[in-house]
Amino acid sequence: MQHTMKQMLVVAAVAAVVSPLLAAGPAVAAEPDPSSAVPDNVVVDPTFDPANATRVDEDGNSIGRKNPCHDRAFAAIPKMLTSVSGCSIIGSSTKTKVTYSWYRDRGRVGVCVWSKGFNARAQTTWTASGCGTGRRGVVINWGNVAASKQIRGMTASGVAGVQWG
Repeated sequence: MQHTMKQMLVVAAVAAVVSPLLAAGPAVAAEPDPSSAVPDNVVVDPTFDPANATRVDEDGNSIGRKNPCHDRAFAAIPKMLTSVSGCSIIGSSTKTKVTYSWYRDRGRVGVCVWSKGFNARAQTTWTASGCGTGRRGVVINWGNVAASKQIRGMTASGVAGVQWG
């Protein structure tokens, strides 16, 4: 079987690119951020997502890396709705607290918001976080729980867009 010069050059080029990859062995995964590891004494909630988790101290300040809790969008209607999961938080002690902030950014109606937290037995609680149209913030008991932040909200009538974090 005759090979053209072009075919031989392509085979040689492919071999040159692939050979070092085969000789290098399997790729090693990057080490996870040790500050996002879940300690043994922490209760893990079903909403916890280790891929975007950050560990916080008792005051809710991030330990080890920047807190990935940025604003999330939520639509409130005249029926109680629960948001999708936000960023995941790993509480460092039973005294850990986290801050939620929110504001209405769409619509002409007021909205009421409740924020997810945990009681002393690591059971989910929903704390009233204010009603209205302006910026609101609330500090919530979190404890030594690994879970994702979430809010619930509703309007009296109409639709309102909410940014929260």
